[in-house]
Amino acid sequence: MGQLRLGQIAVIILCAVVGLAVLVFAADTLVSREAAPGPDEPPRADRVAEARRMASEGLDEANDFGCRPRESTPYPVILVHGARSTGAVTWPVAAPYLSKQGYCVFAFDYGWSRSVRESAQALGIFVEGVLQATGAGKVAIVGHSLGGIVPRAYMRFEDGAGKVAELVTLGAPHHRLTGELSESCGRETVCDELRSDSDLMKALNTPSMVEPGVSYTALGLKAEQQAASTFIEGPPEQVGNRLLQDDCPLKGLIEGAVGHNLETLDPVMLSYVNKALEAPGPLPEDYRPDCFALII
Repeated sequence: MGQLRLGQIAVIILCAVVGLAVLVFAADTLVSREAAPGPDEPPRADRVAEARRMASEGLDEANDFGCRPRESTPYPVILVHGARSTGAVTWPVAAPYLSKQGYCVFAFDYGWSRSVRESAQALGIFVEGVLQATGAGKVAIVGHSLGGIVPRAYMRFEDGAGKVAELVTLGAPHHRLTGELSESCGRETVCDELRSDSDLMKALNTPSMVEPGVSYTALGLKAEQQAASTFIEGPPEQVGNRLLQDDCPLKGLIEGAVGHNLETLDPVMLSYVNKALEAPGPLPEDYRPDCFALII
């Protein structure tokens, strides 16, 4: 075969360049079509924007939607307040403390008086927004009081278990309300739902209280057990329960020093939270806190 002339070489190169350009254009078009919704599909919701609107205001070191999780703290932490409260009231100590431990911290405000299932749906939107913003695969949730029940409803009824690595609850009424607490709760929809014989509580607690693949740590005070059990039942490798006074009995000697509304500010309770979040699984059984810690 003879040598190719210069003109023939130029034609071959030109054809190759044109062919490559066509392939690149076709690939780009295909990707664009796959990424964009079809004519009959609704546009993708901007969950980040929705989550920003639900984020608690007035909290230092929280709700930075530009935060990216570190390898050592891979799950963003979402803080969920309880009834008659807000994130700013409940988490002014916990948010900066957990942020200093290296977590991306977010706090969620919601209409607590409405149905728990409605609140669970709102939490689902917030979780999606946090995941979209941070690029994380799952979140960890820390909830106080009613804020411990709403995440359980989100996981059970809103297909949220696959997006939650761990749930830590403080003073959450997982089983029942006494008559006195039911009376003090009031006539809000949520008060009826928290009674032990309600359809909601039956659905949350039977046949199991836990979801596969999620770790649980349930924290509480001895005084709270007289009103509502804060414990979660489940296998020990998946669930850990702890009462503050079991480790630190002096914490219960001063009336009002640590109560239901103040436990989210207590250094020992927050050390439990941090220890539970440090590694996969619930709070280790052998963990003992510094009962005299004053600065966190």
